[in-house]
Amino acid sequence: MISRFLHFISPFSAFQSLQNILYERRCPACQTIHSEHGLCSSCRSSIKTRPENICIICGNELNSPDAELLPCITCQTLPRNFSRLYFYGFHEGLLRNMLLGWKFNGQYGYNAVFKQFVADLCSEIPAEHMPDLIVPVPLHSSRIRGRGFNQSMHLAKFAAAATGIKFSAKALHRARRTTPQTRLSGAQRRTNLHSAFVAGSTLIKGKNILLIDDVYTTGSTADECARTLLESGARQVEVMTISRALL
Repeated sequence: MISRFLHFISPFSAFQSLQNILYERRCPACQTIHSEHGLCSSCRSSIKTRPENICIICGNELNSPDAELLPCITCQTLPRNFSRLYFYGFHEGLLRNMLLGWKFNGQYGYNAVFKQFVADLCSEIPAEHMPDLIVPVPLHSSRIRGRGFNQSMHLAKFAAAATGIKFSAKALHRARRTTPQTRLSGAQRRTNLHSAFVAGSTLIKGKNILLIDDVYTTGSTADECARTLLESGARQVEVMTISRALL
C-alpha cells in the first residue's frame, strides 16, 4: 500500500508525508495536531501581546494612541538605568503558564516557541540600537543547582542565534544569593538587590548591552543589573523579556 502511494509522489513529498505520519505536529500547549511549527493559531491568539502605545522604557500602557515609544510620566520623573524594554506579551494566562512550565517543570517542548518569540523581538530592534553584547540576567549558582535550568541563559542564546551577536554569561554575575523577588514589595525588591550583581568591566566597557530575562515585573532586577553594567563601563543598556507583568 505504502509503495503504491510513494510511486505517484516525489521522494521529497513522500519523506514529508512519512514525517507527518510518524511525527505529528502537536501544539506544545494544548496538544492539538496542526500544520505549523510551535503554537497552534488558537493558542497563539490567546496571548495578550504587547500593544503599540506603550512607554518605550518600562512598557506601561499609555492612554494616548499618539504616545507610542515615548517615556511615561513615571519614567520621566524617576529615570531608570536602562533605556528601552522589548517584551512579547503580558504575564498572564497561557504565556504565564508556558513560562512557569518551562522554568520549573521541565516542559522543554516550549524551547522552539520562546526561540521564535525572541527572534521576533530581535527583529524589532532598530539598526542604531543593535547591541554589541547580549547578557543574561544571572541566577545564583545555588538556584541553578536546585532548579537544574537557567532560563535567562537559554533566552540569551536564542537572541545570539537570531542576531549573530555574541552573548556572555561572564559579563554579569550574582555576588550573593537574594530572596526571590516574587515574595517582596516594590521597595523591598530594590533593597533586596542592592549590590547583588558584579560586572566584568573588561567585557562590557564602551559597549551597548542587551540584557535578557524571562519576566519583567517592577523593573527592579533589570534596573539594578543595568546600574551595575553602566557603573562598570557599559555605554548603554536595553532590556528584553518574554513577558511583562500587569501591575
